[in-house]
Amino acid sequence: MMLNRIRYAALIALACSGAHAAIPVEVQPLGERLIDNEVRAPAVVVAANQAAITSQVTAIVDVIEADVGAAVSAGDVLVRLDEDDASLALEQAQASLAALEAQIEQAERLLARGEELFQSNFISDDDLLERRTTLSVLRANRAAQLVAVRSAKLNLSRTRILAPYDATVVARQAQVGALAMPGTALVTLVQTDNREVEGDLDPRFSGNLERANAMRFVTRGREWPVRLLRLSSVIDRDSRIQKGRFGFVGEAAPIGSTGEIVWTDKAGLVPVSLIVQRGERLGVFVADGAQARFVPLPDAQEGRPAPADLPPDTLLVVRGQSRLQDGDELTITRQ
Repeated sequence: MMLNRIRYAALIALACSGAHAAIPVEVQPLGERLIDNEVRAPAVVVAANQAAITSQVTAIVDVIEADVGAAVSAGDVLVRLDEDDASLALEQAQASLAALEAQIEQAERLLARGEELFQSNFISDDDLLERRTTLSVLRANRAAQLVAVRSAKLNLSRTRILAPYDATVVARQAQVGALAMPGTALVTLVQTDNREVEGDLDPRFSGNLERANAMRFVTRGREWPVRLLRLSSVIDRDSRIQKGRFGFVGEAAPIGSTGEIVWTDKAGLVPVSLIVQRGERLGVFVADGAQARFVPLPDAQEGRPAPADLPPDTLLVVRGQSRLQDGDELTITRQ
């Protein structure tokens, strides 16, 4: 009986002494354990431009040259409008210009003759001034009429509706025989020669895009290199998403393709295997002398690497951290 009591007392003493025993751990400088972070964001390939091409003049729709599904190049004729009215307007403007040119020619001769007569005192100052004024007015009218001729030519050219860029016709609003007026939609185009990728970015990572490596658009097992074009300065209040636009480097994926923008963030993150949870917080253990110190990581999420705002030479506990508590004594081994 006495022997059992002695053994029991020994076990209690051993347990009490073990509660304060140093815990063996391995440590390594933080800078040697940081990893690159591969970031992914949902994305879709969109056309740089999609527009309803409208009429700029009033005319009857004569011919539809490009119907739905047609691929067109910049400068191709999409729709032809009746040009009779525009042609007549141009002819009238040119005729008025020719009449003015004739009047100006006559006025110039009269002025030259008047200056000769003035030298011989055959006409008065007022007569000479009248001839000069008449010529000036005619020349001003000619300048205005030249503008009218250019305007008439422009309206005539606008009876041919041209593709502004390489595109595909996705909708046709115009009907042959219908009256088109300025602003009337004729066909809708989706640009095909300048595609972009629109990504829904997490603002926590979008700020590091300027130092991102191997940026690419990934979908269905294929990858296309991309580069950042524009990053919105607005974060959506509800979704907490920041929009980014990316351009293809070389070959482009088809418009409408859905996938992900993937890049490597060189900021350096603590691996998931070294992050532990204590209470409600996620963090890491570091060796503060011979004691364990728990350092919370405010941006840590369960199952994901996290940034650590610590000096690179901080001794990070890389083995044995799962059973540590803040303030535990350590027996330290360098890895």
